[in-house]
Amino acid sequence: MTLLTLFAVLLLINLFTIGGGYVMLPLLHVFFVEQFRWLSDQEFLDAVAIGQITPGPLTIMNAFIGYKVAGFAGAVTATVGSYLPSLVVVTLVTRFYLRFKASRVAGAVLKGVKPAVVGMLLAVAVNLAGVSVSTSPVTVGICLISLGATAFTKIDPTFVVVGAGVLGAAFL
Repeated sequence: MTLLTLFAVLLLINLFTIGGGYVMLPLLHVFFVEQFRWLSDQEFLDAVAIGQITPGPLTIMNAFIGYKVAGFAGAVTATVGSYLPSLVVVTLVTRFYLRFKASRVAGAVLKGVKPAVVGMLLAVAVNLAGVSVSTSPVTVGICLISLGATAFTKIDPTFVVVGAGVLGAAFL
């Protein structure tokens, strides 16, 4: 039953989220941490961090969560549940894209979805910040350095993530 639940949750989240992988984070948090209690806040944050240092961050994160929940079978189930909706939707959307490209209704729907996406991302950022940053002055410092580096320089975010990891390993 756990594998079926894992597959269904990831299938539905991946099917109905618009705006990229990070829009899924609040929903993943609600299901995996709050509803099913398969992960703690810290484990969820660790899954996000592990995903950030790899290609395909949300796929790696979902596979990590699936592995934690149900071992290797859970990792495979989570990966399939994550990719299947995209394959189906892209196949269908490609077929009808040119017809709806200039549609005012489709444009209005997307304009309405954008603020919701930003709000969801902000909600998960605030929620996870309380778990990750408040643990020590060192984490607050790493957070501020990372924020400054990404906001005020042209440093590739990959280097910021790696640098934060090195600082965390050195001082924590």
